Amino acid sequence: MAAPRRQLAVLLTAEAISMLGSRITFVALPWLVLTSTDSALLAGLAGFAEMLPYVLAGLLGGPIVDRVGPRPTAVAADAASVLAVAGIPVLVYCETVSLGVLLALIALAGALRGFGDAAKRALLPRIIAASGMSTERGTTLYDGMSRASTLIGLPLAGMLIAAYGPATVLLFDAASFGVCALLLGGLVRAGSAGVAAGQDEEPGYAAALRSGFRYVREDRLILGIMSMLFMTNMFDQAFATVFVPVWVRDSTHGPAALGMVGTAFGLGAVAGNILYTVLAPRLPRRRTLGICFFLGGPAQLLALALTDRVGVVLATAAIAGALMSTVNPILLASVYRRIPVHMHGRVMSVLIAVSWAGIPFGSFFGGWATDRLGLHTAALVAAIGYLAVTVAPFLFPAWQALDTKRSEPSPGKAVVPV
Repeated sequence: MAAPRRQLAVLLTAEAISMLGSRITFVALPWLVLTSTDSALLAGLAGFAEMLPYVLAGLLGGPIVDRVGPRPTAVAADAASVLAVAGIPVLVYCETVSLGVLLALIALAGALRGFGDAAKRALLPRIIAASGMSTERGTTLYDGMSRASTLIGLPLAGMLIAAYGPATVLLFDAASFGVCALLLGGLVRAGSAGVAAGQDEEPGYAAALRSGFRYVREDRLILGIMSMLFMTNMFDQAFATVFVPVWVRDSTHGPAALGMVGTAFGLGAVAGNILYTVLAPRLPRRRTLGICFFLGGPAQLLALALTDRVGVVLATAAIAGALMSTVNPILLASVYRRIPVHMHGRVMSVLIAVSWAGIPFGSFFGGWATDRLGLHTAALVAAIGYLAVTVAPFLFPAWQALDTKRSEPSPGKAVVPV
């Protein structure tokens, strides 16, 4: 395997391992708080404590990623995450530690992960470009790794929690960060340097951050993507961190069932990812995105709202996974083509930060709505909101730019927004 392709394989492998650990924590952390406090609101608060710093760190770290380079930034963040995530079960075992201290450590772990993920998102297009692979195929492979990690990680989390308890299971995530840091630090060389010479006309941190906001503000397609994802991420987070744990708690299936919905979704997503890899060149991007997002996004919420039958919930999750497997590759490839490579860190950090800002509020919304309205009504409200925002690709002209054909950018080529 040629060296550039080998680096892409290493990055995808490292991300798969890190995502596997993160999926385990995604299940274990809210379950730990829910079973410790018997409060859906506090379980949502734990998700808020993790994701708000995640979003802020990703946003503020963008100019640093562009200056220092995405690879060393990712390695440093993953190495520090080992200690932060491993410290959560240590605090849990100290029974005298307050919930506030635990939430503070969860917030630190979220901030480090956000910083590292911002760096990896800036690293990905550079390695794809160096490998000679098309942006769309590279992002589809990346999304396929994420889907496969979800498929494996969620049911594995349920089994590990049932066997060892949620606190101990968090150590698996800490170990995954360590492996990822070693792989990126030892085997990847692309993305080591910062900004290409002469390309950054605004060297100061504040000016670089402002240029990222300005670029996003002037690109109507990116604004539309960012606005829609803010809302859909909020509803998805409520579903995953509150609605599903409450559904499991109120059923007779036990903690192993925490991974059942994710497994069904992951099976559908992996199958859909393989199919989309074959069909992508022949499908219109905007129409494909719009139909799949509108049908697949709210489907699981509607299933929880309208039925208690496990088979219906799982079948719906599989169908939703297949439909949603098209969304990330289309959005990532389109966005990467529109951003100058030397600005990937700061622009992607703004885009991701605002898009993911809905996630911490989703945990809080899910906990509040479940406690006040009950699970079924809360899920129905979220499903209606999801349907309302995913009509955007059909209504607003800016989304037509998804179908615009663009040449693949080289690592030093600027792409001007239209």
